[in-house]
Amino acid sequence: MKNLAILLVAVVLASCSSNKINKDTEIMSSEAVVLASIRIMNNGKDITKNSKLFFDENKNGALTYRLPENGEMITKLPIGNHYLKTIYTPYGSVNLPDGYASFRVDGNKINYIGNIEIKTDELLSKKFQGAIYDVSPRWKEEKKPKFTVTASDELKAKYQSEFGTRFETQNSLLLLEESY
Repeated sequence: MKNLAILLVAVVLASCSSNKINKDTEIMSSEAVVLASIRIMNNGKDITKNSKLFFDENKNGALTYRLPENGEMITKLPIGNHYLKTIYTPYGSVNLPDGYASFRVDGNKINYIGNIEIKTDELLSKKFQGAIYDVSPRWKEEKKPKFTVTASDELKAKYQSEFGTRFETQNSLLLLEESY
């Protein structure tokens, strides 16, 4: 029983690890920096603070990011294609179909995916849906959150003033799959 308790504590501590970066964060050759400014709105109320984004859940496991109140996401992700899978807020969560909101991350670059506003009006489920969910065709018929993606140099300039210009910055704006 004692070993089980120790194992549970270790699992909880491991799950609390952060992919947020600072000046001393080492970027491996298989990783790249990702920047975004994200605002989550629900019925006109900003609910960004303490929200989490889950990426690639059905593909690569849990890649998560807890958003600060200002919505700035500065993180590192493995090189390759990624998609937003689940938006979790203190007011509920919403899942997205695989590949609905996607972007590509290239190595040795700062990948800016945009200023992103997500409107979750009437779509949040009070019960956390979990990141792994039924991917049946019904998702094509359900309403999706409304995304607005714009580009700005403000966050890129802020990043470079804080972290330097070690890597080239490129736009890898979030793309929405219109066929859903």
